Amino acid sequence: MNATTLVQPSRVAAAGLSRALGAVVAAGALLASLGASLWLVLAAAERPSVLSPPTMRAADAWLFGPLHGLLPHLSTDPLRLRADFTVALVIMLAAWLIAWVSAPSLPTSVVATAVAAAQLVWVLGPPQPLTDTFNYLVYGGMAAHGLNPYTHIPLQAPHGAAYALSNWHHLESPYGPLFTLLTEPLARLPLPDAYWAWKLIVVGSALGALALVWWLAKRFGRSPQRALACAGLCPVTLAVGIGGFHNDMPAVLCVLAAVACLLRGRDHGWGWDAGAGALVVAAAGLKPSFAVVAPLIVLGADRRLIAAAGAAGATLVVGLVVLVMFDGALPSVGVQDQLVNPLSLPNIIGALTGHGGADPTIRGYGRDALAAAVLLACALVLWRRRWAVGAIGLVLFASVLSLSWVMPWYLAWALPFAALARPRVLAPLAIVGCVWLGVAGAPQMPRLVHAIGWYPTRSATGHANHVFSGRLVS
Repeated sequence: MNATTLVQPSRVAAAGLSRALGAVVAAGALLASLGASLWLVLAAAERPSVLSPPTMRAADAWLFGPLHGLLPHLSTDPLRLRADFTVALVIMLAAWLIAWVSAPSLPTSVVATAVAAAQLVWVLGPPQPLTDTFNYLVYGGMAAHGLNPYTHIPLQAPHGAAYALSNWHHLESPYGPLFTLLTEPLARLPLPDAYWAWKLIVVGSALGALALVWWLAKRFGRSPQRALACAGLCPVTLAVGIGGFHNDMPAVLCVLAAVACLLRGRDHGWGWDAGAGALVVAAAGLKPSFAVVAPLIVLGADRRLIAAAGAAGATLVVGLVVLVMFDGALPSVGVQDQLVNPLSLPNIIGALTGHGGADPTIRGYGRDALAAAVLLACALVLWRRRWAVGAIGLVLFASVLSLSWVMPWYLAWALPFAALARPRVLAPLAIVGCVWLGVAGAPQMPRLVHAIGWYPTRSATGHANHVFSGRLVS
């Protein structure tokens, strides 16, 4: 027996051990993410608390969900609850990163089941940590009662049950016309029914988006397991986005479907290219922020004129909705863009450059930077269609970075494309963005900012921004 025959079995054994250890690590990461998600849902559902502000306004059983009362020994101290919330997010962050790396050690079916379960568990609890779900229903209820939500504020509308749980009482709706049409029939339902129906729409959209991520990963030759872990287990998008039942996922689903149509169009005819153009406009009709990716979808199509025609047709439909249903009034995006979060990139840049924060000049620079990113991405896709996925992710990251009113779950806009793009230039952006947005949305954020000697509202700009925000929220 020679040395070669002895080395070969040892290499096989080492490879088998490595795969087994990788599978154990990946399974542990998936279980940790799912366990932390379940704890957060159970804690929020236990009793009215800072984990779910709407429950502090109405302690109704339908709001808490079926897991209400399962943690009777949970602390009632708000500081302790906020600390526990942060610990759970840190656990989810570590689990996300580990699963992202090690998920290929497990069968795709196992990863997909765990990631889907992590989405579904949030259906069982109350919204975390904001009240946006009820803002949506208030604006839909305004439209249902014949009051234009783009020209009137909720304070001027009949104050139904959703109003008491909402907070945008002095802001015309910033949401897209198609989204308002979606919420209008929901708002006609009794509030508990509308609330649960909306939760199912959000989680259903999230699962649909993950299914498309899986399909696209296979088509692009990526690891479906890694793509699912990346897109489905990020703590800020899962715990705060899906857990808060925000309206981003229906629009993300439309953009991913548009990308899928581009791929199908290469083999199955021009109709898919037209569908891609229409779907990306539908995404913008749901959430106007997604309008920036429309030119990239058109340029990424094999038949660009057909895709442009599909986009034009959908634009006409959305325009008719705006004209007929809302008297030509557009969403109040401009007003919302004047809001400022302390740790948004424009606010940090404004503070460092002597502006005192994100004043109109700094916000204008942010819009200019986003426009430059869109033009660069369009040039890249015009040159190489295969760069469309990475370019879409880049533009959506730039969109998040340029916003002075950035929210943690906005990372969900770009995350699926970070999971799919090659080379993996978007992966570091996704990790840094998750940590940054997680800190920006952490309950301890004000104390952390003050600890480094920065008091955002003490400057004239910061004070003005704070007062402006306070006028819109009640």
